[in-house]
Amino acid sequence: MRTILKWTGRVLAGVVALVLVAAGAVYAMSERGMARHFDVAPHPLTVTADSATIEQGRRLVQARGCIDCHGETLTGKTIIDDPAVGRLAGPNLTAGGRGAALGDEDWERAVRHGVRSDGSALIVMPAQEYNTLTDADLASIVAYARSLPADREPSAGVRVGPLARVLYLAGQIGLVPAEQIDHARPHLASLTPAPTVEFGRYLGAGCVGCHGEGYSGGKIPGTPPDWKPAGNITPTGIGSWSEADFIRALRTAVRPDGSMIDSTLMPIRATKMMTDVELQALYRFLKTLPPRETGTR
Repeated sequence: MRTILKWTGRVLAGVVALVLVAAGAVYAMSERGMARHFDVAPHPLTVTADSATIEQGRRLVQARGCIDCHGETLTGKTIIDDPAVGRLAGPNLTAGGRGAALGDEDWERAVRHGVRSDGSALIVMPAQEYNTLTDADLASIVAYARSLPADREPSAGVRVGPLARVLYLAGQIGLVPAEQIDHARPHLASLTPAPTVEFGRYLGAGCVGCHGEGYSGGKIPGTPPDWKPAGNITPTGIGSWSEADFIRALRTAVRPDGSMIDSTLMPIRATKMMTDVELQALYRFLKTLPPRETGTR
């Protein structure tokens, strides 16, 4: 019996040692990836503080989903706080928080490239969705953020948990969006709103975070188990919807069949801020996509 207990103890000790080594390797490799620096050429951005620009920025902050991570007043918000996944909290972007230290080019690097002024990567900031923002739209967002009261609400910060680290190394979640971006991509100064496929493609870049690069939806990588999957917005999912159906759904969260869209996950509060022209353009772009099987991202 003593011999059996001795060998059992050795086996358990070996298993524990292997687990510790694996955990250490995951931590070290994920830290190395998150510590990467990126060389981003400066891009001049002219930010004006006139009332029309600020008002456009206010609308874009809502329509483009900035409030989902940074809160209604851009003073910060905690989105996920889970021991396994970690804590994801958007920082305070007003002059009382992170915004105080951001110059025009700092904003440009952070929003479009997911990179700080020193070249280090921002964790989780979905810059791949904002990389194609025009100079005019980005400048409007910055102008609005700077117009807000300087609230000193501290941010809860970002903590990457063990599950998120494993998923990152497995290529299942993008903890470092800067890795996914072509930092040499040229940027448009402006784009005239029109109910066209081109303008819809520009707007559709903001949908890929939840619906995937192929817009087919499915489980959103890195989200808690109880999060519902994103819908399929290729013609497979909305093929029978009319343009009026689509606009009504994104304004009221009601599908053509009368069922409700879960607005706690689908940001109806953002999409209802889109203009008729924007929603028409987005619908026309989505209708040009190849039909995809739901969940293939």
